[in-house]
Amino acid sequence: MKARVVRFAFALHRWMGVILGLLMLMWCLSGIVMIWAPYPSTTLGSRDFRIEGLAPIALPERVVLPEVPEAATLSSARVEMLGDRPVIALAWQGEQGGRGLFDLSTARKIENIGEAEALKVAQVYVARHGIEGAPSVKRLAERDEFTVAGYFNSGRPYYEVRLNDADETMLYVASTTGEVRQRTTGSLRLTSWLGAIPHWLYFAELRKDAALWGQVIIWTSLAGCFLTVLGLFVGIRQFRRRHSTNRLASPYRGAKFWHHMTGLVFGVLVLTFTFSGFASMQPWGWLESGPRVGEAVDRLAGKPSTWADVRPALEAQLGTLRAASIETVQLSYSQKDGGPFFIRRLADGSRQRLAASGQPAPFDAAAQHRAASLLAGEGATPVIDLMTRADTFYYPGAAASDFPVVRITVPEMEDTRFYLDPVTGDVRFVADPGARGFRWWHMALHTFDVIGSPIREIVILLAMLGVTAVCAFGAWIGIRKLARGGKLDNLPEN
Repeated sequence: MKARVVRFAFALHRWMGVILGLLMLMWCLSGIVMIWAPYPSTTLGSRDFRIEGLAPIALPERVVLPEVPEAATLSSARVEMLGDRPVIALAWQGEQGGRGLFDLSTARKIENIGEAEALKVAQVYVARHGIEGAPSVKRLAERDEFTVAGYFNSGRPYYEVRLNDADETMLYVASTTGEVRQRTTGSLRLTSWLGAIPHWLYFAELRKDAALWGQVIIWTSLAGCFLTVLGLFVGIRQFRRRHSTNRLASPYRGAKFWHHMTGLVFGVLVLTFTFSGFASMQPWGWLESGPRVGEAVDRLAGKPSTWADVRPALEAQLGTLRAASIETVQLSYSQKDGGPFFIRRLADGSRQRLAASGQPAPFDAAAQHRAASLLAGEGATPVIDLMTRADTFYYPGAAASDFPVVRITVPEMEDTRFYLDPVTGDVRFVADPGARGFRWWHMALHTFDVIGSPIREIVILLAMLGVTAVCAFGAWIGIRKLARGGKLDNLPEN
């Protein structure tokens, strides 16, 4: 019986290797590329290319706000330029909930963005960034490998606009809002096809069904873990003392010998990378944030403001904006402590937090203590710190990269940490037990980010080369086995 089980384990390992070998090799090779090549985004560190590409807000002689039900609670509001015309993006809830983009000159709802307007957005972007290029629209497309995530759904389809510059930059302009939602360059597109796209299985046809894509990642990575555990069992069992030489040795030759040897050395790392990839999907609710975090954030926001409350405050903000001598590229609504605040983004990249009256309302010590008490709830004793450098859970490359940040720790909530923007008071990141588990089970094991640069890059590259060797020899053995018609050899006799 024991011999039968062992033979079955050997055969199962080999057939699973045939099925998963090339996939795991692809994960390894693309993972090496991703050490240095990120997936494209409109942000890079603290830079926001979309915001930098907006023209300063130029209000019309007479601002006309859209008609929204007075009792509707406001979800979001944002004023900025759509190319060369001022617009406001609104979302509200209630019996007549809705959302839309409205022209501030006429209050007319903009149902969709035409090609000419998308081109104008790109032309303004080029001018603001000082890029030498003449934009041209390539096509209007529902999705491609750079617009597959759920974040992009509300903007579909997208105008793909070439900037025709030296970097071969492509902007993706949402046909619903005119926002630049994605930015790629020639080099980023190439490295993404070699790195992030195959590594995350970000193929457009698969990724458009988010539920299916998630299940594929979960079950293939889990199968990869099982394959690796079987491989470790097989490898250790076969590395035995031989009667003829009285030495520990492998019974294999050629590619099988090298797969055996590299597997013994790097097999645990194969399991580490595969399992941490599985953990990245937070399967079945594992490593997700608990309900207490959502309740705390709701307390910080307070009772939602109605359009009747926000409209006069917004009118005051626009009046202040018209009189201001500084260039503003965006004005956005923020709900805090049951009342409206507004965030003004200036052309120089700085931001200001404003009260409903339009006067400055900095997120100072008093505001921080008030936020801490709301987040913590009654009877708790939160601790407030102003962080100027990374801690274990908030650091560049993972949670965020912007400093300083206000950290509020609540011991009564299992030492949950809230990281708040020091200008706006918005919650940037929360490290509750689920997020802390994600940090160790995924980030630490998958990226080795507990090691500082540049040592980290060297260590993870060496580890990835070893893991790639294991998978490459395994994949080659699988291909050869298929070429032989699936014949199994070298199975143990006992």
